[in-house]
Amino acid sequence: MTAQRNLGANSSERGSVTAEFALAIPGVVLVMLLVLSLAMQGAARIALEEGARAAARELARGESAATAEETLRQTAGDQLDVTIAAEGQYTAVVVTQPIRVLGLIELSAEQSAEAHARTEHLAGVGASR
Repeated sequence: MTAQRNLGANSSERGSVTAEFALAIPGVVLVMLLVLSLAMQGAARIALEEGARAAARELARGESAATAEETLRQTAGDQLDVTIAAEGQYTAVVVTQPIRVLGLIELSAEQSAEAHARTEHLAGVGASR
């Protein structure tokens, strides 16, 4: 006894699932790449803010601007535009970085981070009494 399966599919519909899958794959991959790019931008933003804070701390302790900028670049990366300013008792560090999609395509927008720290004036530290 042979059992005959009736799939209910026309012979003209054979392979349609494969074709639909082939059409859907690029869209799914594009959405996954966009989500990955957003995650990378979030991580870059956090690194940018942490770098600005680290540079402001260095300047507040009395380190040179070159040392603070080196600390910033070690934390947040190399392609940065850094502005350092003294505002009374405070030191301000403003950092901007171009936004890149998946690290490859640069957009016309920028991410920025700003940090302020009170400058310490430690005139007598390290002097013998």
